[in-house]
Amino acid sequence: MTTVLRRTLHPLLGIALAAVAALLLAVVVVPLALGWVPLTVLSGSMEPTVPTGSQVVVAPLEGEDDAAGLSTGDVVTFMPRPDDPTLVTHRIVGVAVDDEGRRSFTTRGDANAAPDAAPVTATQLRGLVKYHVPWAGYAATLLDAEQKRGGVVLVAAALFGYALWQLVGAVRDRGRRTEEAADDLPAEVAEPMTPAEARTEALPVVPAAAGR
Repeated sequence: MTTVLRRTLHPLLGIALAAVAALLLAVVVVPLALGWVPLTVLSGSMEPTVPTGSQVVVAPLEGEDDAAGLSTGDVVTFMPRPDDPTLVTHRIVGVAVDDEGRRSFTTRGDANAAPDAAPVTATQLRGLVKYHVPWAGYAATLLDAEQKRGGVVLVAAALFGYALWQLVGAVRDRGRRTEEAADDLPAEVAEPMTPAEARTEALPVVPAAAGR
């Protein structure tokens, strides 16, 4: 591959690989490393904060102890109805504590004009949203866990190959520049004369005396 072509593809390929690597890091690697859970947002109730099709990454919540750390403004994922596994992700807009110290939360989607009809209890909570990746949920719904892990390995191999390609290209360019610099040197370079040789060449030539 020519130097010009490599220099043309270099920024484009680098940007593409970096974008894919960042996406997989956010929706696969970080959740796996921290025990968080990626979920896909299927409705627009949290727009524009969380667009439809986003992937939200939540830290699991269990029981009253975890609920005690929540406050107004947090975005949580919860199960509205015990007999329905469908999850909802909304923002906490109010916190109440009963006489026994149990907390309940008033929630609302950012796009909704009114709060949700029923308060959310600690037993309904499933996770605290840590961050979201816009539109990544569309891709996530097409891949299973094994395919996602395979994607991480593939991107890691691609990044390694890209770095190796750049290293080999840099070494070749350096070698080419060295050869071109050597070609520009004169074919022969006169060796400097010693002081004694310089004096000898400077002496006048005396003609031989004629026979007497």
